[in-house]
Amino acid sequence: MKQITILFLLLLSLNSCTSKKIEYQRLENLQVLSVNSKEITLSADAVFKNPYILGGKVIPEDIIVFIDGKEITKVKSTAFKVPAAKDFSIPLEVTIPFDKLSNGGGLLGAVLNTLGKTHQITFKGDILYRIAGIKSKYIINHTEELKL
Repeated sequence: MKQITILFLLLLSLNSCTSKKIEYQRLENLQVLSVNSKEITLSADAVFKNPYILGGKVIPEDIIVFIDGKEITKVKSTAFKVPAAKDFSIPLEVTIPFDKLSNGGGLLGAVLNTLGKTHQITFKGDILYRIAGIKSKYIINHTEELKL
């Protein structure tokens, strides 16, 4: 019995030394949520797989949105709880003022140059996963064409 206990503790300690991380899958569902006279709101979902029985927290950090190669704004988001042993997604939402899209043509020029045209939207940055004091970083770098 003592040998089984020692073997169990040895296997448990070896297993706990390995880093169990969630798996970043992809960025999907990039879409326009709303458009008004001052701004455009875009959203996307970062999809992850958690094959483990432990949860944790995911924190989007410094994700910058580029439109046609021009840095526009940062994604504003909060920490999300990670469900145990399932796939999950976290919403990323960004509001882009039309004046940030202007190329010297003012607000009207920015609106006319943006709406109805296809643009390359890029999300770049990091998403942190935290569980019991251990952090893992996932690099997001996704470009997709979207008609605004």
